[in-house]
Amino acid sequence: MNRKLLSLSLSLLMSFVYLLPQGTLAEGIPSFSLTLDNNQVTPGKEIQVTVIGNNLADVYAYEMNLDFDHTLLQFKGIQSGISGFSIDPQVDGDHLKFASTKISKVAGENGTLNLSTITFNAIGQGSAALQLKNVHLVDSQLTSQVINTAAKATALIVANGGSSGGSGNSGGNGSGSSNHAGSGSGKIDNKDGQNVQLEQGTVVVITPDVKMDTATKTATSIINKSAWEKAVQLSASNENGIKKIQIQIKEVPGAIAYVQQFPTTVLSNNRVSIQIEIVSPFAAVVIPNNMLHAGEFTSEAVGLRIGKADVSKLDKSVLNQIGDRPVIDLSMQSEGKTILWNNPEAPAAVRIPYSPNAVEKQNPEHIVVWYVAGDGQVVSVPNGRYDAKTGTVLFTTTHFSKYAVAFVQKTFDDIASLDWAKSQIEVLAFKGIVSGVSDNIFDPAQPVTRADFLVLLARTLELDRSKGMGGKFADVREGDYYDEALRIARGMGITEGVGDNLFKPHEPITREDMIVLTVRALRVAKQMTSKAKEEQLRQFNDYTAVSAYAAQSVAALVEMGLVHGYDNALHPKETTNRAQAAVLMYNIYTHFYK
Repeated sequence: MNRKLLSLSLSLLMSFVYLLPQGTLAEGIPSFSLTLDNNQVTPGKEIQVTVIGNNLADVYAYEMNLDFDHTLLQFKGIQSGISGFSIDPQVDGDHLKFASTKISKVAGENGTLNLSTITFNAIGQGSAALQLKNVHLVDSQLTSQVINTAAKATALIVANGGSSGGSGNSGGNGSGSSNHAGSGSGKIDNKDGQNVQLEQGTVVVITPDVKMDTATKTATSIINKSAWEKAVQLSASNENGIKKIQIQIKEVPGAIAYVQQFPTTVLSNNRVSIQIEIVSPFAAVVIPNNMLHAGEFTSEAVGLRIGKADVSKLDKSVLNQIGDRPVIDLSMQSEGKTILWNNPEAPAAVRIPYSPNAVEKQNPEHIVVWYVAGDGQVVSVPNGRYDAKTGTVLFTTTHFSKYAVAFVQKTFDDIASLDWAKSQIEVLAFKGIVSGVSDNIFDPAQPVTRADFLVLLARTLELDRSKGMGGKFADVREGDYYDEALRIARGMGITEGVGDNLFKPHEPITREDMIVLTVRALRVAKQMTSKAKEEQLRQFNDYTAVSAYAAQSVAALVEMGLVHGYDNALHPKETTNRAQAAVLMYNIYTHFYK
């Protein structure tokens, strides 16, 4: 009887459908895949599985059937990727059935879509397999088709392993989600007295032996050329042609640093083809295999060092803010010496295990990452943040140094009444994205100039000169604080100014120009491809006031939820003040970094 009831789920959903419009068909045959937010977790942690559909055409409703290992995974909940109505998920042993539909007169979805996100609890240890069996698709004309699929994913649940994957995204930082589909393992000779344990799958896991130097309290693991080539051979490329290899360094009691050594050629490629995650007890670091320039180092081997930082020489005020939070020291090693590494084309993603205290749990956005310069000064890393899903503080960097976790609380005297902007301004202030006109004054109503807005964009999206610098505008002097940001924006194609090689940096920026520059920056820096329909601007009373050149950009940010307007209007020709600009930067930050 239970199976019969389950088979009726999609039919019941479709009873809500009436007078549906003709949809637009996408090209190609529908296909599906599963992605995990963590390919490796410990028991008790959550795992989120996203069901992704590609080449979808006018999807108005769907029903999906997924099998999972209920001895290792406990179902917690599911969220549909389409708005409308969903049935309660049906779980029978290791089988999950779920259906969802749109309602009223709207077209179906086309192209690529996250159909659903499923949350499980890890309740055992081992390789937990998931398989999407089939998806029943229904379009807006009630035409249906069943797509059988072999989409699979496997999560590794271990007692003391490190987590990989996550949000972020962004910019090739190597911390994206991946699937661990174990299909065999074995020991191979590492030819230097050490053994390397490999586990084959979409992510190959390497567990090398570790040797401790008791004098320096440094634990070193070595992977030689033959062991590395075997790992590369066992791994499979993802849809972007990237292979993922994880190295798990065993904990050694008393060690204050861990060094993972590679042949220099492993990290000296012309393009990214492998992402390497080194998981140590202090931090996990994801590096691309093009982080070093070919021929840059003559030594046969290099090592990544992840250690506890010496903070004895830091200023007391800095130490007080850091408290007992982690401070790590990252460096590249060659022939026993530290070598400088700085490569904007090959950012490294870092995750530091962290458990917030009671106060921090109430305000997790106040957890920040500081770069500790050689002179002891600290600089906030804008993308540094706490990720509750993985229990880590994460950030990306293009150079190695000391990095500290801190908890910062800062406000300004003149923003207390701005309930719509106060928190956003504070968060961006201690992340180093915005600053006040003085230590205690923000001046929220002051108009934002065209130059200042591009400076804010550059800081929020961490735009740098690695993509090329454009020429100087005639009305910008060399050395002006906004000169570099404007040249970066020009070099990236974000702006060409107002004509005649002029930018008019001191003019207040209008809301629609602010949005146009933002969309251009997002398309370049975050590969945003949204092409929203301008018709949705009709929900605002003044939509006809939006200039033709800005309409598509305004629609895109409205669709993404980054721009909301106020008083049911967009006010496109009004100038933007400092508080409004800060809220937009905050919305961008949370959209792309969470």
